[in-house]
Amino acid sequence: MQVIVLRFDYASSTKVETMQEQGKVASLKNETSLPPHITLQTFSQTEPLALKKAVEPWAELIKQLPLSFSSLGFFKQQGTFYLAPVITHDLADLHRSLNLATREFTGQNTLYLQDNWVPHVTVMNNVAAPFWGPLFARLALEFEPFTGTATAIECWSIIQGRAQTEWSVFLSE
Repeated sequence: MQVIVLRFDYASSTKVETMQEQGKVASLKNETSLPPHITLQTFSQTEPLALKKAVEPWAELIKQLPLSFSSLGFFKQQGTFYLAPVITHDLADLHRSLNLATREFTGQNTLYLQDNWVPHVTVMNNVAAPFWGPLFARLALEFEPFTGTATAIECWSIIQGRAQTEWSVFLSE
């Protein structure tokens, strides 16, 4: 599976990693988290270099995006806790542009198409139902809204739950 993600500046990534560590401690899980990111689209089986060829021309023109993380959220289907960024015009445009640039590729996950996309940064996945309430309470105590910057678009291949970076396009300053 290939995933196209938006990566953050060091300070923002560190704040997300701290929340991920708090989630692990509170839920007694020892899973390795993926690096902090917002998923823009996933593909069931696509050639990473072909994706780069489609994405790179417009991505190189994109400026770094300011991000504001203002709330915590929860997806019941997968027991997922996440940080929610404010959906700005620039963030929505970036997502729309990516979907236009990659529309010819097959195997896109419909959850990441324009009308279905819920931008988020995963804190924890697959949390068992008995832990939902206590974990949400713990994370809510730890969470403080913060701002950051989206600095790169990357393509990862997910192999056995781990991300292998295939390529990166750094956004201009």
